[in-house]
Amino acid sequence: MPSASLLNGMDAVKLLVVFLAIVLALRKRVSVGLTLLAAGLLTLLLFQTALDKSLTGYLDLVRSTRFVSLTAVVVLITVLGSLLKELKYLGRLAHSCKSLYGGDRTAVAALPGLVGLMPMPGGSLLSAPLVDNVLAAGKYTPEFRVVSNYWFRHHVEFFWPVYPGLILTEATTGMPIGSVSLMQLPLAVAMFLIGLIFFVRRIDTSQNQPRSLLSAAAGIARTIWPIVLAIVIYGILKVDLSLAVLLSLVLLVMVARPRGRILLRALKDGFSPKLILLVLGVLSFQTALELSGAIAAVTRLTTSAGLPPEAVIFAVCATIGLLTGMVSAYVGLGYSLLAGLLYQPEVAPAHIMLAYLSGYLGMMLSPSHLCLILTNEFFKSDLARVYRLMIPPFLLLALIGFLIYLSPWPELFR
Repeated sequence: MPSASLLNGMDAVKLLVVFLAIVLALRKRVSVGLTLLAAGLLTLLLFQTALDKSLTGYLDLVRSTRFVSLTAVVVLITVLGSLLKELKYLGRLAHSCKSLYGGDRTAVAALPGLVGLMPMPGGSLLSAPLVDNVLAAGKYTPEFRVVSNYWFRHHVEFFWPVYPGLILTEATTGMPIGSVSLMQLPLAVAMFLIGLIFFVRRIDTSQNQPRSLLSAAAGIARTIWPIVLAIVIYGILKVDLSLAVLLSLVLLVMVARPRGRILLRALKDGFSPKLILLVLGVLSFQTALELSGAIAAVTRLTTSAGLPPEAVIFAVCATIGLLTGMVSAYVGLGYSLLAGLLYQPEVAPAHIMLAYLSGYLGMMLSPSHLCLILTNEFFKSDLARVYRLMIPPFLLLALIGFLIYLSPWPELFR
């Protein structure tokens, strides 16, 4: 019978093969949806998951509320964004944003974050058309526009208390959500400032035409109301996100009365088979990781290697985040696997912050992160070039985050 160390080594090789297969497929320009669908099947095969278990898991997925709801959200958000663009709402919004102090720079730094105040799957797709209308296609590369939108859409996840990551942190560790939010606020500030340095300062402001703040704000309100309405219905009234977007979309059609050809083009953009395949690919890969037990193998690997606590926390959470592209996975599963280091026998705030940062870095760099692949698809960019732009600022964020972890700051929340 194989020893535990041999089994752990075999698991490591299997996970490495899956990850390298994903990287190779993406470099060969295979569609992300198809790549992740195939990666899921490869994972099931390598971990020798029973066929009946696999078939049942996939069947449950396509019949699940999660799959149907997420697909509906992505389709409807795409239709809404396309219709706003066709009706020139986004062009007028871009013009109003350029009139604010800082012009294009202010718009790119603020708009994705404002949309990000409400957690929604694939939310970067909702802010992508806003950034698209601020950063002209001929002047900025698709990759730069992807990263600018993606970066400023997600920094609020470190501290905004309505996000699932913070809610799950409290539920799992027992640390009050207010304390978690305040403790991790410096990470959000650091990420925002890094974004200003790496991305915003590269945006040209020579064409800005400043006008009164009141006039600019009124122009923004007149054009962004369908997006704000969807967020308000979803966040405040607690209506299902797909229904909230649909209601906003219907009201926009009633108010704007678009021509039939314009509405048809927007519907065609939303009901794209490639877009639906993207959603299926992401969810099927996550399902395969759960069915095969590949995630649990990560913890066995790190704990058996005799690594220091910081290395174990980073390896477990970053790997889960990288494989799944989901906050709920690295918090919900990773924290439970690391209970002895994070909250048992007592809460360790510094370790909790390190775990969140580690998982977050993995999630943001994950090729299965829905926001990343949807934004990449929207801007028709090269994912390899997107990574080349993202990795340096994320390395800086990792360094600053680790220094905050080493400082006395987290211990103030013990």
